[in-house]
Amino acid sequence: MPGAARDNAKSHPYFTQKVKLHSFHAQQAFDRGFELCANAIFSLSVVLRIIGTDEQAHEVEGLVDERLNKMFEDMRNEASRLDKMAEANGIEFKGIDYSHPKEVEAKITSPRAVRYVGLIREFDGLIAKLDTLWLSGVIGDGAYSRSIYDWKRRLLRLAGGIRSIAGRAMIAARRKDAQGDAKDVPGAAASADEEVTAAVPAAAV
Repeated sequence: MPGAARDNAKSHPYFTQKVKLHSFHAQQAFDRGFELCANAIFSLSVVLRIIGTDEQAHEVEGLVDERLNKMFEDMRNEASRLDKMAEANGIEFKGIDYSHPKEVEAKITSPRAVRYVGLIREFDGLIAKLDTLWLSGVIGDGAYSRSIYDWKRRLLRLAGGIRSIAGRAMIAARRKDAQGDAKDVPGAAASADEEVTAAVPAAAV
């Protein structure tokens, strides 16, 4: 912990990104998931390199990147599926409005934090497609509710999973550092990957 405490006292760069989120569900995902994810990613990008090695940090970051990439891919595939559904039913994704859009401010402390914000924006766009199809009567109430719940849960579990990976990697690095032999944090990362589901409460949504 001393290394992390010293690091917290340093002056680190950041910028604030303003993001307009239209749907309640995207706003909720930001409120519950962004800071959690951003703090964990900062620990990996900056703090882990101080108490561990660059090789260790790179290995764990690769695991995080895989998860982020998979989420982007899955969301875009779902958006494409909804586009085809709308086209088949003569529906256009325009004209929908929201009663309480909200501009949020994301404190960006690492490049991967920007990517998580990007996922939330993708989610907001996905919700807009689902809302349009539901309001148009193309999808029923049950399918509509399940889709929103499942995607929001995945987004929040991603944040919790990254936190779990970061926490376990930091613990392993400190242990190796205390033993004077910091060689194998990647093994700890793999272990964390197996336990991510158990580490994130199902009630997180």
